[in-house]
Amino acid sequence: MKITPTLPGNRPTSTTGGERSEKSTAQTSTSSTTVVSADDITQAGLQTAQQTLNSDTQRDVDDDKVAQMQSMLAAGNMQVDPHQLAGDMLSFFQK
Repeated sequence: MKITPTLPGNRPTSTTGGERSEKSTAQTSTSSTTVVSADDITQAGLQTAQQTLNSDTQRDVDDDKVAQMQSMLAAGNMQVDPHQLAGDMLSFFQK
């Protein structure tokens, strides 16, 4: 089942008794409505997010630090306390 959101002004005309009059059918067929699907909304949001990321010139990642940590982990020179790590992660995300 695909759910299509309707925008104000693009709502279908309701009829009573389950029957459509010829007049409402004629109005519906001649009016043009823009249907925006959830996929369109998602796609637009993704495009906006990608443009924001592409235009961000300031990097939040220190590539040198990442490379240093990767080499330390690969060499086995780094000890990680999993309890301390878990506690720090909880503290960070509970702010």
